[in-house]
Amino acid sequence: MIKKRRRPSGTGRTILSPVEGGKTDKIRPFLQYQRPFSRPGSLTELFLLLKNNTSRRVEGWLTITPPPHWGIEPGKRLMIAIRPEGTIMAEFYLSTPDLPGPGPHLLQITVTEGNHLLAEAAFDLRDGLLFPVNG
Repeated sequence: MIKKRRRPSGTGRTILSPVEGGKTDKIRPFLQYQRPFSRPGSLTELFLLLKNNTSRRVEGWLTITPPPHWGIEPGKRLMIAIRPEGTIMAEFYLSTPDLPGPGPHLLQITVTEGNHLLAEAAFDLRDGLLFPVNG
């Protein structure tokens, strides 16, 4: 069973923790978005917060992979740098397909530094959809 935590933030946005089973000890990710997502074909703004849990600066790449058939802007791969014990925020936009299939709708992220995988996580976006999707 996929277990996740969702809570409203003080800004009217939802903050989503990753589903269990990822690698989040060095870099802890959270996803922030406004519910519900925009209609299919429109862009929805999302924010990915990355907390560096190490005592050293991290410089590397953030790769964001949307669910199948979803669009992402400006792109899937971003260069990042996070100070020791610091937090950064990556802003991006998603668009849903005309008919998203049954969930889960997993947004997957990885953080790498050179050849080292520092974080790997997935977020189930099903709760953000404007219309119910049977699963």
